[in-house]
Amino acid sequence: MSEHQPQDSSLTRRHWLVLAASAVSGCGGGSTSTTASLSPGTGGTGVVYTQGSISGFGSVIVNGIKFDDLQATVQMDGGPAESSNLRVGMVVAVQGTRLADPTLGTASHIEVWSIAQGPVLQVPTVTQNSQRADGSVAEFAEFSVAGMTVQTNPDTSFYGVALASDLLPNQAVTVWGLQAGADGTRWTATYVEVRPMGMDMVSTGVVHVAGLQRSLNGLLLAGSMADTLVDGSLVRVQGVWSDASNSLAVAHAKLLGSGLLGQLPDEAKIEVEIEGFVTDTPTASGFMLGNIVVDASAIAPISTQIKEGARVEVHGTWQSGVLKATEVELENEQTLQTVELKGVIEVFTSKAEFWVRGQRCDASGIAKVEHGTLADLKQGVEVKLKGSKAGDVVMVTELEIVVND
Repeated sequence: MSEHQPQDSSLTRRHWLVLAASAVSGCGGGSTSTTASLSPGTGGTGVVYTQGSISGFGSVIVNGIKFDDLQATVQMDGGPAESSNLRVGMVVAVQGTRLADPTLGTASHIEVWSIAQGPVLQVPTVTQNSQRADGSVAEFAEFSVAGMTVQTNPDTSFYGVALASDLLPNQAVTVWGLQAGADGTRWTATYVEVRPMGMDMVSTGVVHVAGLQRSLNGLLLAGSMADTLVDGSLVRVQGVWSDASNSLAVAHAKLLGSGLLGQLPDEAKIEVEIEGFVTDTPTASGFMLGNIVVDASAIAPISTQIKEGARVEVHGTWQSGVLKATEVELENEQTLQTVELKGVIEVFTSKAEFWVRGQRCDASGIAKVEHGTLADLKQGVEVKLKGSKAGDVVMVTELEIVVND
């Protein structure tokens, strides 16, 4: 297929760690903790900013919140887009309001940026391989694109290939993901798509300046736009690669600061929820989440499970360029792989291969369909389903045919 659409995933809320805004020590070695958050009904306004990987559609679902996106403006890689262009696994920033039910919200603006685009430079290296209970492969791998080292894991979604190990040298890909290393050279892919590359290459990392020469991930940068880049800055660059000059003519550069966060006022009533990897060893008072400084002094001491490389979701407020944490949540692997979709079957080949919101689905392992049978599945039928990621396919565990009154 040349076209694909997104998904809809109502997450079960992730397991909360012992991190709260205030911790009270008890006698005899016991302790209790209470949470302090600014959700509607407890002092908050409902204004919310959230950043993380998309886990589903029907509404855009990010960090466990289902955002109604009907009135939202959408930007993808700096240009106008539609919600239908979004895919499960893409990392997005959503600004909007949260409803009285904290799992529901309304999005006003959605922003998406890919981190890499270009040809795969060599056969991907599989670092770990195992088999899931459903028979699918759980793979950890890495490959190089646009000078970047891109890591994949069982949480990574794919389109065009089943797994990273299926990628071929010189095959063009676009990657969305999260910063996995403090130096900006390692990224963990949340979504990898095989697509025609066009003229532009995209690379994300830290700028290095030596004399008059600038480079990014080993790529020489050229042009007037490149001359404005500062040594040590974390940037996403887009431009045309020249084999002849071994350089990337930069047409667009985005400084990866706080993104939409930088547009928010320093107001404690705006909730912030950000997903990412801990990229610097935590201290008693904080850590780095990607390239964002997190002040966790209000919830110190930090759990021993919050360490470099941990994938977490941080809740708090944005103040003077720092994320003031009120809660930190260690993300659960099972939840990261869970997908829920609601939409019309766009293409139907068989119960083992049909497409909803651009996501390939396999329902061959289920015996029961609510409000119908597997025989009722066909193009145009609206369904709700729940399943788990397995590379480029969702293995369906629950399926319902939507009956409209």
